[in-house]
Amino acid sequence: MKKTFLILLVLILILAMVGCATTSSGSGNNPEWLNDLPPEGVLWGIGTAKQSSPSMSMTTAEGRARTAIARQLDTLVQAMLTDYNLDAGNVANQANSSLQENVSRQVTNIKLSDARPIKRWEAKDGTWWYLVEYRKADAKKEVASILNNEEAAFAQFKAQQALQMLDAQLAKNEKPLQVSE
Repeated sequence: MKKTFLILLVLILILAMVGCATTSSGSGNNPEWLNDLPPEGVLWGIGTAKQSSPSMSMTTAEGRARTAIARQLDTLVQAMLTDYNLDAGNVANQANSSLQENVSRQVTNIKLSDARPIKRWEAKDGTWWYLVEYRKADAKKEVASILNNEEAAFAQFKAQQALQMLDAQLAKNEKPLQVSE
């Protein structure tokens, strides 16, 4: 009886340890953090990739996660819808032709300084998952630096214009001034 009880206890402990080990690593092909929401003041991008090598998979997944953040900050959407409908013939013999075409393109172009991977995970099938974080404060700093650079460039342009105007005025008055005695 004691031996059977001891064997059952050992089996229960082993099953409990195996169960704990599988829950901490995500479910098969999805990491456990997949459905988490980012904390306040942070943007997250999630990227996945399964390439020919783990190194290429990791690089691609991280790049896709950065792209996901960039799309949250700046996306230019271009779209076109074509809708063509033709009715031909008469009441007894009518033909109808219809064509619809929907084309769209999304372009993102933004600098992501300080975006950094905070988690990565490899699924059982070899797919790599990356979670990249970008603080909104960093985004605000980046926008401010762009604006400051544009303001500085505009000030430099205006200064150059003023100097050119001064040179033009001086060129008109090349004659030396006569001083009378």
